[in-house]
Amino acid sequence: MTASHLWYQSSNPQGPVTVILGSSLGTDRAMWSEQVELLPREWNVVPFDLRGHGLSPLSPQTPTIDDFADDVVSIADELGVDRFAFCGLSIGGVIGQSLAARYPDRISSLVLASTGLTILTRQGLLDRSARVLNEGTAWIAELSAPRWFTDRFRADHPDVVRTKMQHLRRMPARAYSDACLALSEFDGHVIASDIVAPTLVLAGDQDLATPAAGSAELAKAIAGAELRTLPDSAHLCNVEQPELFTDLVREHVEAHR
Repeated sequence: MTASHLWYQSSNPQGPVTVILGSSLGTDRAMWSEQVELLPREWNVVPFDLRGHGLSPLSPQTPTIDDFADDVVSIADELGVDRFAFCGLSIGGVIGQSLAARYPDRISSLVLASTGLTILTRQGLLDRSARVLNEGTAWIAELSAPRWFTDRFRADHPDVVRTKMQHLRRMPARAYSDACLALSEFDGHVIASDIVAPTLVLAGDQDLATPAAGSAELAKAIAGAELRTLPDSAHLCNVEQPELFTDLVREHVEAHR
């Protein structure tokens, strides 16, 4: 299915609960495969591909985080869903902040995983964007593997790691670059007080990409937010701890449906 230019999947369009899943930079909707399997069958679980990721085409111009958030609303509109839960990881969590702050009437509950009020530094993101455009994404795949997954997971599940890295190596350099540029202009400090949706913040205890301290700062900035730390997991904590991650999401969404 497509909402304007986005590719997404809808597991149960008539379901009483809709949960839209926003992926990490450099991944596609397949990163949510276990959540799609483990969340209640009667729910409508909707993973989607960011612009330029997976099957979604490149944006005509460099998008902002607000543009990515507007994309989520366009999916909900196409599904005919007024209120929905949103779970986003990494840049998906940044998108979730914009979404909840700007569309408070649309969000029933919010899960922000492996993310923060900012990600990296503005200059670091600009440098990464420029290098990816010049050299492609192979080097960032090599850098990302030990940041996305713990040593133990990489040893026990080399096939999963290989698949994720192959996707990152194949994705258009401009898609990755555009997302870095969007992140470089985002500062969640200025909108955190506008978020009123019940919020759960999830952090991997071994996340080097978005350290748990940043997740704690994010949870403190959003009124009433709850922080949970997942053990033995790095950046893609939903992949490393699928049962625990999914249980926490299910409980939070169920409590605020």
